[in-house]
Amino acid sequence: MQIGTYVEKMFMSELSGNVIDVCPVGALTSKPYAFTARPWETRKTESIDVLDAVGSNIVVSTRGGEVMRVMPRLHEDINEEWISDKTRFAYDGLKRQRLTQPMVKDEAGQLTPTSWEDALTRVAGALQSVQGNEVAGIAGGLVDAEALIALKDLLNRLDSENLCTEELFPMAGAGTDLRSNYLLNSRIAGVEECDLLLLVGTNPRYEAPLFNARIRKSWLHNDLRVAMVGHSVDLTYSYDHLGEETSVLTQLANGTHPFCQVSGFIDYSVMKNCLL
Repeated sequence: MQIGTYVEKMFMSELSGNVIDVCPVGALTSKPYAFTARPWETRKTESIDVLDAVGSNIVVSTRGGEVMRVMPRLHEDINEEWISDKTRFAYDGLKRQRLTQPMVKDEAGQLTPTSWEDALTRVAGALQSVQGNEVAGIAGGLVDAEALIALKDLLNRLDSENLCTEELFPMAGAGTDLRSNYLLNSRIAGVEECDLLLLVGTNPRYEAPLFNARIRKSWLHNDLRVAMVGHSVDLTYSYDHLGEETSVLTQLANGTHPFCQVSGFIDYSVMKNCLL
């Protein structure tokens, strides 16, 4: 076996970092981790990745309180022995590649550095030029309580109550109060046994790369048929694009859409709470 440079095309994948684990001689290495520590110098902590909804099993290597690298941990039903590039390299932002200076778009649409005074002035001007009901705040699930309180105080000062989080997101109906909001109608590994998969308003290639890899594997080997309602995107496999309008969902629910005649499609009323 010989390892060389493939110059014909770029390796465009959200799972490219897994070649680090696949390489039999260690010639392919992690750039942020290279020459920074030896394995026996680090402490290994088993954990769960929270950067996407897959919940990949990982091992976090630390030294002196600093995260040195993140590696996959075997779990056949979830991530097998792989992790996404976001999971593997996101720790780099804890110390390096941090946003330390505000940036604004110039006339050409390119981001250029600016001062904090200029950035805050622009934000204040934008907020003062709209009504309260036109302002909304969206916070992720990892935001601390103090930041949420500060954001809510700001919105209330602007006469707005539109604060949404992943736990309370009325515009999208998401949240973890109802199991149907975060469960598939099969297990993650179960997608490899499906005959038909319907995706609604999602791009699993970027939102859940490991799940998308399972879909592609089933599409290649098990003749899985995939359909999508939403924006047309490149998922690395072919699928039936049913449209972008919400009326498509109504037709699927009523059984009047032509796709309802496809073998393997079940009554939408049975699975309406289990769609991805």
